[in-house]
Amino acid sequence: MRILCLPLDSRPCNVRFVESLVTWAGSEAVFPRPEEMDDYRRPAPREASRAFLLRELPRCDAAVVSLDHWCYGSLLASREEAVSAEEALDRAEALQRILERHAHIPVYLNSVILRSSISTLTQGDLRSYNAMTDYSFFSDRFRQLGDPADEARAEEARRLIPDVVERALRLRKRNLLVNAAAVDMAAAGFARSLCLLQEDCQTYGLPKRDQDALLERLRAKKPRRVFLRNGADEGSAFLAAEALSQSLPPLEAEFVWLGDTGFTAAYEDRPFRDNVESACRDMGIVEKEDAETVFLICGPEDGKQREAAEAAERAGYPEACARRADELTATGKRVYLLDVIAANGGCAALIRRLRGADRLWGYSAWNTASNALGVLLAQAVTDSARGKKNEAFFRERLLDDGLYQAIVRQKLNGRLWERGRDVFSLSDRPEAEALLRRLFSQALPGFWSLHRLPDYEITLPWARTFEADVRVKAEEP
Repeated sequence: MRILCLPLDSRPCNVRFVESLVTWAGSEAVFPRPEEMDDYRRPAPREASRAFLLRELPRCDAAVVSLDHWCYGSLLASREEAVSAEEALDRAEALQRILERHAHIPVYLNSVILRSSISTLTQGDLRSYNAMTDYSFFSDRFRQLGDPADEARAEEARRLIPDVVERALRLRKRNLLVNAAAVDMAAAGFARSLCLLQEDCQTYGLPKRDQDALLERLRAKKPRRVFLRNGADEGSAFLAAEALSQSLPPLEAEFVWLGDTGFTAAYEDRPFRDNVESACRDMGIVEKEDAETVFLICGPEDGKQREAAEAAERAGYPEACARRADELTATGKRVYLLDVIAANGGCAALIRRLRGADRLWGYSAWNTASNALGVLLAQAVTDSARGKKNEAFFRERLLDDGLYQAIVRQKLNGRLWERGRDVFSLSDRPEAEALLRRLFSQALPGFWSLHRLPDYEITLPWARTFEADVRVKAEEP
């Protein structure tokens, strides 16, 4: 199978993960050339995206398309004003015309609902990010509950950043129009499925108004196979695996939950269980007791998901999670461990206590719970297609999600801050990467519990420390 991929952006989670998983399943993922893609704050060139689609779509069996890439140039560009509402809608219409000419090719579309706050592109953006988050939360809670105290707190936040708020509201109107156009495309049959992905949000917030408007449109248009759930960065990998799953028997899996099963994850706006159920319906994964594949979901014990670097779980809980994982792997089942005890990284205490880590088939922990979920489900589906464990991908996730995100990134940020560097906008990426490699190699021996240290490379794909690119050369188990 040849799958065209116009991803959300150029980060490893949207390109290399997809390429690795699709290739493992015996198929081919076709991406734009590097010069046709975005690079951090530079969006993908509009004409390059169009040329890519016209060049490759006729030669592919399915297509995974990010509407944010197509209309704006990347996820970060979707939070900027460079593209007007009129131009964005013209681009969406142009996409529909292209898809209409290739109606026999199934298209898996995703579109992101704008987050609660702004991008943090420099350290100086943190103040505005926090104030915008407060405005979003309190203004929406006042809208829903009518408490004057919430109205006052929203106004207080708005006074701190009036221009930021006005700009954010303009962007929200534009992006909602594009999301609505995505619903219309699905209703007209131009997408086999549509994922409306809600990034970075809270239980209350401005995105709730957008969701209400989209749900109303969905009720009116009645498209088939449209899913609205939390996520964003996992979208391309998930939809590529969904495309592959169409030629496979439905994946049957048992779900084992530890911790608070009703928790709402950080940066999300609904119980995590709802996102699990939505993703499985979308992917066609069937829950079955005593299935060969097991998803072990380790959530926060007390229902509150903290940052990985700050999480302080009660004594014994990570050990209990590790013990349950070891019990399951000892049965010979294909166990995929979803570590959502904390946000933005795995629980190092859990990983260190695993005695049978070699026997796990998959691991995922970064960055939001639903990002981690989508990647793990995609790995399970592609492993099922291959009939074999993707050892390299599994080890990369342990090193990236577990070691880099939970441990090394905090140390790297601290050292860079000491040197006066901005970790959101690195002026000297080679300097940061040299420091990263040193810190990573120092932390690895005390973290790694498998039979031998892996042969790996680690780099920073963008001029910031938020994500790393970890590549492992796997041995055959």
